[in-house]
Amino acid sequence: MRMRDRPGEEALREMLQAGMAHHDAGRLAEAQAAYRRVLAAAPDRPDALVLLGAAEKDDGRFEEALAAFRRACDRAPGYPPAWVNLAWTLEELGRFDDAIPAWRRALEIDGRPGLRARFAHCAANAVRLPEDRAFRELMAQALSEAWTRPADLARNAIRLVRVDAASLDEQSLAALSRDRLLLALLGNAQVCERGFERFLTLARRALVQAAAGEAAAARASEGLPFFCALARQCFLNDYVFFAEDDESARAEALRTSLAESVAAGAGVPALRLAAVAAHFPLHSIPGIAKLLDRPWPEPVGALLVQQIAEPRAEEGLRASIPRWTGISAGVSERVRHQYEESPYPRWVKLPPPEPAPLSAHLGRFIPRALLEPAIPEAAPEILVAGCGTGQEPIDLARQVSGARVTAVDLSLASLAYAKRKTRELGLPNVEYAQADIVEMGSLGRTFDVVSSVGVLHHLAEPEAGWRTLAALLRPGGFMQVGLYSEKGRRDLAPARERIAARGEEPTPAAIRRCRREILDSDEFPRLARLRDLYGMNECRDLLFHVQEHRFTLPQVERIVHALGLSFLGFVVEPAVRIAFRRRFPEEGSESRLDRWDAFEDEFPDTFAGMYIFWLRKPAGA
Repeated sequence: MRMRDRPGEEALREMLQAGMAHHDAGRLAEAQAAYRRVLAAAPDRPDALVLLGAAEKDDGRFEEALAAFRRACDRAPGYPPAWVNLAWTLEELGRFDDAIPAWRRALEIDGRPGLRARFAHCAANAVRLPEDRAFRELMAQALSEAWTRPADLARNAIRLVRVDAASLDEQSLAALSRDRLLLALLGNAQVCERGFERFLTLARRALVQAAAGEAAAARASEGLPFFCALARQCFLNDYVFFAEDDESARAEALRTSLAESVAAGAGVPALRLAAVAAHFPLHSIPGIAKLLDRPWPEPVGALLVQQIAEPRAEEGLRASIPRWTGISAGVSERVRHQYEESPYPRWVKLPPPEPAPLSAHLGRFIPRALLEPAIPEAAPEILVAGCGTGQEPIDLARQVSGARVTAVDLSLASLAYAKRKTRELGLPNVEYAQADIVEMGSLGRTFDVVSSVGVLHHLAEPEAGWRTLAALLRPGGFMQVGLYSEKGRRDLAPARERIAARGEEPTPAAIRRCRREILDSDEFPRLARLRDLYGMNECRDLLFHVQEHRFTLPQVERIVHALGLSFLGFVVEPAVRIAFRRRFPEEGSESRLDRWDAFEDEFPDTFAGMYIFWLRKPAGA
């Protein structure tokens, strides 16, 4: 094209708009041709390069798309969409390691919450992690500010933390107390790696020894921020760490001494407080709330809020939670009792919301073609059946624009935890109630969305409970279900059977003993990698639950058909979806359970957590 024939800026914008119109209509070849015409006139134009790459990606030409995005990054290093699209495409291809530098560059240019969330998701899934100080600081910030769920970042944060169990002297304790990543990890997520747990148990033992002797306590004072963070970690995992008898005896003596000091109004050494809090919840000590009125260093203050103020608030909220149904005798009552003993799971923070209409929220998981006919957008009503400590209903209340969320659970302890977190976030659109799913048929209400993840498989008759929830769904409504996979939990069944055969009761001592056997042996290597093994109540749920059913996908298909619902697809990571599409490229395969069953046969760890999938009730039902 000769210089004088090149179109001006207005003509180039018109070409781009024409290309975008073709792209929106699905005419990808025409869109790409329009973008290339722009690039023929302006080869380095970054917006045209990004749009061309997006069209090529949608056309399945990923390498060409990556080349276009990289060219845009080279030509315009300060143009955020180039880096975002490059990172996003690499991540969708499962190339998380390669995507991290692009997300970091995008964050340097534009630190919006959405980009922070994408960086954190990528960092949580990467295999090779950068080890420079700046990346560690980003990880610490991501944990502290919950750019994604802190639990998802924990495993990779542990890989970056350098700890030495051989030496816990004054110098090393001071260094640990200055490690922002370590402190953020301990205060916001459960540690989920056995080597790091061993270090923490040794550190806790050193803490007790130091708190028991004045000279040692003086030397260990440099480690107070670390020791307070360690105590908060112990509370988060409900004191799952194993302790030898001599350590337990010292800790018990310290608790007695602390209780006596509190009763007498005497001074309490901060290190002794941390040592007791690392072995027992502080709120279990009579009169301990008096300590909230005393001045404390910031790490101690945060510990007292976690272990005294927050549990007191939850206790005060229990009476305000209505009881909508009775609790059925038998399995429901036993399950309720299990979750009453302690809220499950404990969590600290959730990622900041990115509100969107219900259709856009569902479109993250469901092909848009399956969202028709239209669904309510103004004020969708959502039921979370089995809400636990509130992460899901709070997420939905913040993420779905205008949503009115109703959340029920068997456990008042869990509901009180959820209600406290809801009040802290100032959310007016979540309603909590105690209810038994199997008794909810007479509720007299219906909902646009019903979600029950990780609940039905704990019922005496899962299909009956599922039928009850389906009846609460409005015609055209959506249902999300989470169930344990028989194949995904194949390594867990032998451990559960051995525990049952030994007649082990789910006491804290028995849970600690059984998980220590698993962690210290090579018989169940896959179990040692499961996140749920690293919390007392998660471990109880994993190995000692009073009722557990596991499903195969043919069973799921039979039940879905019997309930008159349509299967829409699974909630899976992008890398899994890409692998599935490569294996089954035909259109509509993602909504075929027989295809997913064949995929799970080939890759039996696909649903190691559980099946999580979406269903829909016919509009005329």
